[in-house]
Amino acid sequence: MNVLKFILLIVIASFAFNANSIQYKFIAGDNSFATKVCIFAGSDNKKALRRSKQYSIDNVRLIANSVLCNDMPIASFAKKYHAMNTFQYLNRVTKRSLREYETNVEIKDITTAEADTSDVVQIIYVRSAK
Repeated sequence: MNVLKFILLIVIASFAFNANSIQYKFIAGDNSFATKVCIFAGSDNKKALRRSKQYSIDNVRLIANSVLCNDMPIASFAKKYHAMNTFQYLNRVTKRSLREYETNVEIKDITTAEADTSDVVQIIYVRSAK
């Protein structure tokens, strides 16, 4: 029975390493402060986001509640592009009506075994609405 569990673990681990990963490259649509903040949020660059303006919790709240990135709240934008550090950072100060909740449902088809391990780069054009 232990041998069966061990073999199953090896098969599952091998499929996990074959999955393609998507990398996002953000291109600014303009040179505004809000667009720069959107790029920091989507790139999961929490350090740059915190330094982007005089840091205080009030400024973070203002950014989280008023900046729209590609017509969505900045926390939602970060979540959409899998920037979970900045999502959690911004989402905790976002007002309830704009707040996103973390849900994670993942369905993997283990019958398909593609050997392509190349990374896919997706280019996202970012514009702010503030």
